[in-house]
Order: sequence, then structure tokens, then C-alpha cells
Amino acid sequence: MLRLSKVLNKQRASIRNLSVLQTKTCNNSSFQVGQEIEGFVVKEIRHISDFQLTALHLQHQKSAADYLHIDRKDTNNVFSVAFRTTPKHSNGLPHILEHTTLCGSHKFPCRDPFFKMLNRSMANFMNAMTAPDYTFYPFCTENQSDYYNLMSVYLDAVFNPMLRESDFRQEGWRLEHKNVDDRNSPIEIKGVVYNEMKGVYSDNQQIYNEHFLNNILPSNTYGVNSGGDPSIIPSLTHTDLVAFHDRYYHPSNSRFYSYGTFNLEKHLQFLNDTVLKNYSADLSIKNESKVPNESRWTLPKRKHITCREDPMIPKDKQSSLSIGTLWSDITNTQDTFELAILSRLLLNGPNAKFYKALIEPNIGTDFSSATGFTDQTRDTFFAVGLQGINESDFERVESIYENTIKSIIKEGFDKQDIDNILHSVELSMRHQTSNFGLHLLYGILPIWNHDGNIIDSMCVSEKIDEFKKKLINQPNYLESLVETFLLNNKHKLVITMSPQNNYEELRKKNEEKLLKEKLASLSDADKDNIYQQGLELRQQQDAVQDITCLPSLSLDDLKKTTDSVPLKRENIHNTPVFIFPQPTNQVTYFKSLLNTSHFSHDLKNLIPLFCNVVTRMGTKSMDFRQFDQLVRKSTGGLNISQGIIDSPRDLYNMKETIILNSHCLDKNVNEMFDLWKQIFSEVTFENENRFKTLIQEEASSLANSISGSGHMYAMLCATAGINPIDAQRESYGGLQYVSSMKRIAQMKDLSPILKKLEKISEQILNKNTMKCSLTITEDNSKAINGLENFLNSTSGNWNLSKEYNTFENSDNDVKCFHHVLPFSVNYCAKALPGVHYTHKHFAPLKVLCKYMSSKYLLPTVREKNGAYGSGASISSSGSIQMYSYRDPKPVETFQAFDNACNWVNKKKITLEELNEAKLAIFQGIDHPVAPMAKGNGLFIYDMDQQIKQEHRNQIMNVTIDDILNVANLYFSNSNFAKALIGPENNEINSVAKWNVTNHEDL
Repeated sequence: MLRLSKVLNKQRASIRNLSVLQTKTCNNSSFQVGQEIEGFVVKEIRHISDFQLTALHLQHQKSAADYLHIDRKDTNNVFSVAFRTTPKHSNGLPHILEHTTLCGSHKFPCRDPFFKMLNRSMANFMNAMTAPDYTFYPFCTENQSDYYNLMSVYLDAVFNPMLRESDFRQEGWRLEHKNVDDRNSPIEIKGVVYNEMKGVYSDNQQIYNEHFLNNILPSNTYGVNSGGDPSIIPSLTHTDLVAFHDRYYHPSNSRFYSYGTFNLEKHLQFLNDTVLKNYSADLSIKNESKVPNESRWTLPKRKHITCREDPMIPKDKQSSLSIGTLWSDITNTQDTFELAILSRLLLNGPNAKFYKALIEPNIGTDFSSATGFTDQTRDTFFAVGLQGINESDFERVESIYENTIKSIIKEGFDKQDIDNILHSVELSMRHQTSNFGLHLLYGILPIWNHDGNIIDSMCVSEKIDEFKKKLINQPNYLESLVETFLLNNKHKLVITMSPQNNYEELRKKNEEKLLKEKLASLSDADKDNIYQQGLELRQQQDAVQDITCLPSLSLDDLKKTTDSVPLKRENIHNTPVFIFPQPTNQVTYFKSLLNTSHFSHDLKNLIPLFCNVVTRMGTKSMDFRQFDQLVRKSTGGLNISQGIIDSPRDLYNMKETIILNSHCLDKNVNEMFDLWKQIFSEVTFENENRFKTLIQEEASSLANSISGSGHMYAMLCATAGINPIDAQRESYGGLQYVSSMKRIAQMKDLSPILKKLEKISEQILNKNTMKCSLTITEDNSKAINGLENFLNSTSGNWNLSKEYNTFENSDNDVKCFHHVLPFSVNYCAKALPGVHYTHKHFAPLKVLCKYMSSKYLLPTVREKNGAYGSGASISSSGSIQMYSYRDPKPVETFQAFDNACNWVNKKKITLEELNEAKLAIFQGIDHPVAPMAKGNGLFIYDMDQQIKQEHRNQIMNVTIDDILNVANLYFSNSNFAKALIGPENNEINSVAKWNVTNHEDL
């Protein structure tokens, strides 16, 4: 379960990505406007050729529920139900309700049917999400029986939830003794959402974003935090929760969405018979939940907030500033489309006006997290600013902002930059993904939530044509938008943030004060009740659940064989080339692997940085601006990443690579390969100022990533202690890498680093270790010719003697690593040595980890201890790992990790539970794959058809005895490593010897 934030801005951009096209036909073409079907009336039907779909907008006559169906030849079918939820306080009511609805319903009264369905379904996506003004519950599956199983569970969850007080206390907040069994132990505040939001509030940029939204749209629901402020969450009552559900989770306030190939009439019949026929319309709910437009200000406003000091960022560069203005009503979809283009012109890439004015002078490290065009709220808004600046530069940044706007109005925009953005729209409309239906939902739901015309919003070509007409008829049209929405806009907010050295101390004091106030109001009877409720909740958590009420697929519903991928192998200019014929919708996809195992140690450590900057430095014949403009004109970007590829056949055996990746319209394939030629033959690392800008961005981005991905960093740290390949991964992408980028970003003289990057380019940008792949339509000879010309012009000859290198595992005395960072919650991980992918024990370990995640770690670490998430897995490198996410109780979590083997031995595993674990694994194995990615398993990971099929068979054949065997073989191993990322913790250091790294000292 997630709380939506600005991540949806990125996801919204994906609505133009096409999904996997299949041959299965739909039966919805016979519907007509005005037709009545299963209690619904058809309001609008429109074919949208941009995305090869037909949209049908319907309304339920009795309940007034709104319904949108997207008829499209895509087997990854989607369903969602959404409600407009507009809180008036920051007590997290809609967020906690989202969690609690999924804890059991009248038809499915077992605890947490949502999590239990994760193991009884082949859904490739199941979630529930809370945005500032709506809550929605989506899922995706290719199996029709599964679709209706999940639809039944989801509908009963939202319309007939149990909403038990005990579930509210578990998911929301509660007062409970630290030791539930000991009434003399301290009483503290617990709860899943409470701890989740403490984690959110540990991230300075998340706090900054929230304050920006609250202050630019202060009058209505956006003035509060729908996810919940940890200091206010304990004011929410169970009675409030039930009342909010009774009022707003009503069909008259709902929006239903279905997508794909399944029969619409059957959807409507199921929905009407299951839920809607029992409700009558109550339009007062919809009117009550409406969000009015924000009253426009007559004068700009300012706001300053404080935050915690961040040890991963230089102390004199920890402030942020953003300037935002309110723009259009989201329901005006033409305006929204055009303003989104304007935002990209202002911000995206080195030719963008604000990038040149704000980023390149290196005043700050990067754009602030509040930067961008937000089209998720009733009134859209735009903001730009910097993070990683000194307070003394606030006035300077504001001055640059004003001067940049004036210069734009005077000088205008480069026509090529406008054309490049329109090209990117065309390319993204053809680019195919496996989850188009879900991303389409993300894109239209904010508009739909405010009663905008959702079908109009999908007609992208019409909007492009209208935009082009305006540019022809009004040559200064974009400049006039800048003048209206930026220069003369009085609804303007300047928000600044600076660190406060006692911020964390004050936060803890306020938390203690809140708890003391709660405790002071308790009578002896209240305290007795708290103790009893704690015991009762744990008893409920420990109780064996009867889940026979829940529907389930069986292993017999799964396909028996792995899908084959057509492949043509070629050798072009002595270079191995894999050609994957696929229906790519007139898009060419290119990949290449270059082996880096022969590099010296000091160069290897810089490969991730090399990958990050090499295509953005410019070439000998073009500076970085000119090169970027050509890249945007002809491609979807030239991307290079580091790849550490584990051998599926041997432990501690890997190939070290960099991976080239790009795509373009078929008509632009020669231009794409010409750009790669430039990188290979003319890339330059002479522009130290440009490199400084890029390294500042990278260091800032990495520092900001820790709070949201702390469990990933913890797992990398732990596995590095027991696996030499993961030790390499940690140095290239873990906290060690974050610290090294911080160090490089602070260097006064960057020339030594640039010289090493030059050496890397000289050693790697050739054909010596190269292999390539093309994913193209069957008859695309132009792409093959383009690749042939590229290879012909590239120096070197294939001479790779072996792709994989073996690493020796060294015994590390240090087993426990604690990285001290100023968070309010923790991220825990434990790692144990396992086996390689094709080993006979890999499949049983994989099943065991999945079983342990759902039956042991989630109930123990999440439900009882209040962490937001927990799980176990085995990686392709053979490392077994257990983790927790946003965890308030690391001591108890590590105890749970250590007790895992004992738990398995005591637990009587049933055949049904075993099959559930297998089913959950096949969700990942059988998830839809876009055409562009269908050859990746073979080309990148050397996973041929035989390996995949053997793995599939092994998973199917795992027995209960196999699970018990591998549990005792691997989970009782004394060779382990642990990692903790979080605040200082004297208690955990008293339990074991921990190697403590205080990042303030780095």
C-alpha cells in the first residue's frame, strides 16, 4: 500500500506509453450511446487512434456511480475503484482508512485478505493508494478467473469492510506497552501508518514538498496532509474513521475503471449484482467532496520552514528555495497539455532556460524536489528552485528567477527545442510497455476526480494539432504564457527551508510531550484497558486464520512451459548480434554489453560515475547543449548503466559490464547510431564546469534516495558482508558509493577524476568486448544496416576470452554494520550465504523465502512491531536476505530474523500454504513483458529457454520436506551479516558487536 506523492507526475508522463499488443479480440464494439446495459447507461464512446483503444464512459442509473472502460487489445487487464476523499485535518484519516478497509470485510472476514490474496492470485499488480484528494484500489491480471476473484475481494473491502477497532489500532495508531506482556513496561505510540509517516517525515525533501503543497493551495483539502502528520495522527479516533467511510465510500462518490480484453458487459453485470443495485444515488456526497478552485491571491506569499541536518550533504549546502505559481484548472485539458510542454521547455535538459540559469552556475546541487509542473490537484501549479544551497544565496536565486523570466519573454524559445518535445510525445505514444492500462489510470484519475472530460484528456494528437495552430497564429504564444503564468502571476509562493541543529532534539521532545499528554489524561481503568487491548490485539495477530472464504487460483491454472522468444543470431563485423523480431510499433530498440572485468580497481570504482555522465559531456565536434539537442530530436535518450550480472550456473561468478540502451522511431535509426558513433569516437571530458554540475546532481540525488530506499541500502550492506559479488555491488551502488560521490562533489580540483574517466572511455568504447541486440519488427532492414554502419566505424576487434570472473569469498570478522543517520525509523537487513540460480536448492529457498515473508515476517515485523514492510528473498547472486522498512523496533526485528529457522521447524506447513508461496513466485515469473524487453533474459542474463524451463519445473516440484531441509541447511548458518540504517541505538549495540559508521564524520 502506497501513499501517492509527486511520483505520479513521473507516472503520468507514462500514459502515452503503449502496452503489449495481443491478438485477442474484444466484444464491446456493439455498444451505442444511450444504451442501457446491466443497470448502466452509455454516455460516450470514442475511438482514440493515438493509443489504439476505444473508451466507453458509462453511469450507473440507480447509484450514479461513474464508470470508464478502455477496450484495447492488451491481455494485462486492469480494474480499479476510486473515491474522492478530501480530508480537513492532517490526522491521516483517508490513508489509515485505505489500510483498514483491506483488513477484512463481511464476505471475507479473515484478517488482512489483501495480503493473503497476494499469495492466491496471479495479479502482476495489487495495491491501494492515497493521494491528496482521492483514494483508489487498482489491480492487474491476465487471468479472467483471477480478475473476478480480486474484483470480489476489492469490492467487498471498500463497500463492506469490517473496520474493526483492533485493525484501526494496528494500522493507524495505538497506545500500547513496549512489552505487551509487561504492564510495567513503558507505554508508547505504535501503528503501521504512524511509523510509515515518521519515515516520510525523516526525508527533508518530502517535508519540503508537503509544505509547498499545503502553502500554495492552503484554503481547501491540500492545506492538510492526507497521509498524516505523525504529531497529529494520534488525534484520530475509530469513530471518525467509520463515519468518514460511511459518508465517502459510496457509489455516488466512486469512479470505476476497467481496461483490456475482458468482456465489459460481464464486468457491469458483476458490479451491479454484487454492489450497485443495493445503493441509491446520493449526489450530496459528490457535491460535499468537491474541491473548489483556490481563491487567487492578490499578493505573493513567503514561507520558511526548518529541517534536520543531513550528514550526507555538506553543512553549508543544506538549504532549499522554490518559487511557485498557480496555473490552470486541471479540467481544462488543452491548457494542461500546453503548460506541461512549457514546463519541459523551462526545466528539462541543458538547453532549458531554468537549467542554464539555475543549475549551471553551481549555486546549488540540483533542482529542489518541489520543482516541476504538478497536474494532480484541482488547480495545477508550477515551481522551480534549488536544493543544496546556502541561505545567503536565497536572494540571488530569486533574482535569477525574475531575470530568467524576463529574458524568456524577450528572447523566446528555440523552435528546435519545441519540436524535440513534440517528437518525444510522438515517440512515447509508440513506445510499448507492459502496464499501459495502469499508467493510463494514473494519468486520467486526477482529471476524472474533478469531473473533467477524461476521454478528451486522452486525445493527444488533437491537443498537439491545436497547440501547433496556436504557434502558427500567435508566434509569441509560449512567451505570452510565461508572461501570464509566471511574470504577472500574483498567486506566487516563495518557500525556503534550512537545517536547524536541534531539529531532531525538538522533534523527539514534541513526541515525548504528545505521549505525556496522552498518558496524563488516562485513568487507571484506561491503563488497564490499554494493557488488555494489547494482549487482545496480539492474540488476534497470533490466531490461526480461516482463509477458506478467500478465492484462489491453483497451480493447475498456470501454464506449464516458458514462452519462447524468437531470436536470430548474427555476426556483424566480428561482433555478436542478437536480433529479436517483435511487434515494436515502428520503434527500434538497441542494446549493447561491454565487458569491464579487465579494468583496474581504481577505474572500476568510477564506472558508475562514468555511465552517469558520458553521454552528457558533449563531444569534440559538439558541446553538450548541441549534442543533447540532437539526442532529443531523434531518440528517447542515450542511456548507459553499469551491469553486474550473476552467473546462473556458478556461485561467486559474475560478468562486469556497462549496458548501452536507446530507442527511436524506425525512421530515425540512422541518426540514433550516428549519435552513438559520436560517443564512441569523440566523447570528451575536458569541460570541468559541466562535470561539476553533473557530479553535484548525482551526489544530491543519491543523498535524497536513502530515506525512501533505506531497505535496499541495508540489504546491499548486509549481503556485502557474506558475498564477494555483492561487496562489489555495494561499492558501486551502496552507501559506500554515496559517500564517495559526496567526497568527489566536494573536491576543488576535479581534473584527476576527469583523466580517469577519459581512461575508461579509451578502454571500453570499442568493439573488443562488445555484443549487441536489436529488438525490431521482422522486416526492419534499416535498423540492421544502421547497426552495421555503426560497428564498421567503431574501432577494435572481438577478443573477449571469457565473460565471467570468479571471486573468492573472504571471511569477514565484522558481521554487523550500523550506519547512523538522523531518521525517525530504521531499515534492517540480515544476509546469509545461499546458492546459485541453477543449484537444486535455489528453488526451495525461493519458495521458503516467499512463504516466510507472508506467514512469518509480515505478521511479526509489520503487524506486531509496526514496521511498514518486511520480507525475505534470495538474490541472483545467491544471497539470502531478510529486511524491514520504516521499522520502529530494530532489536525485535533482528530477533525475528534470528528466530526464522526455529519458526519454520515449529510451524506445520500445509500443502495449501506451499502452493500459495509457489503461486506468489509465478506472479513474478509470468508477469507481462513488453516487446522491447522480451530478449533481455537471454541477451543480458544468459537465461536461455532451458534454464528458465528447468527453474519453472523446480519451483513446481518443491515439497514441504525440501523447504524444511533448506531452512536448516542455510538459515541456521552462523556465517551471516546484519545491517542497520537509522538513528543512534545503544540498545542494539549492547546485544552484539556492531561496526558503527556515523556519517557526520565522513
